[in-house]
Amino acid sequence: MTLSRLPHRTLPAGSELYRIHRAARGPWFFDASGAGRFDPVSASGRGAAYWTLDPVGAWIEVFRARMLLTDEDVSERRLTVATLTQPLVAVDLAVARALKSGVTAAVTGGADYTAAQQLAGEIQGTERAVRWRLRHDLRGRSLGLVLFGPAGSRAPSGLHTGKPAALSAELVKRACGTFGYEVLPSPPR
Repeated sequence: MTLSRLPHRTLPAGSELYRIHRAARGPWFFDASGAGRFDPVSASGRGAAYWTLDPVGAWIEVFRARMLLTDEDVSERRLTVATLTQPLVAVDLAVARALKSGVTAAVTGGADYTAAQQLAGEIQGTERAVRWRLRHDLRGRSLGLVLFGPAGSRAPSGLHTGKPAALSAELVKRACGTFGYEVLPSPPR
């Protein structure tokens, strides 16, 4: 990939980011394990925090292709909204111009994360975020935003993080109606 040709997009102050996480954990964690697509594994001490630009995108990032869920699966999760307090410039891999840099759907949506992690490692220190299309949204509409920072759990500057909230019935209905998820009653214990 040609780093100097990567396209950029500025997200304005006031833009909202969404993350669904377990109720027992906070929303902020910069992962350096290599399990995530854009984990900057070659950049020592750096991690990636995965957010989306819409609540349904956060849903499909968490539940992915696990189409049968229980109400317990849903009730043990929380949705957190973070609002940008200042503009954020992100590398934009969700536009056709990214091809000019060597970015293909395999980088942003393939099962092999090697190229995406290599890119994430190479841009540490020059870029704060990457925007891409979520692979589990076959419509190609849902967008993710990965933020980079020191590995571990702390909120970065430039964002206001709201209080985690239970997943709303409206969100569950939208995810089920759009993608075919089913939420069934939890089995008795």
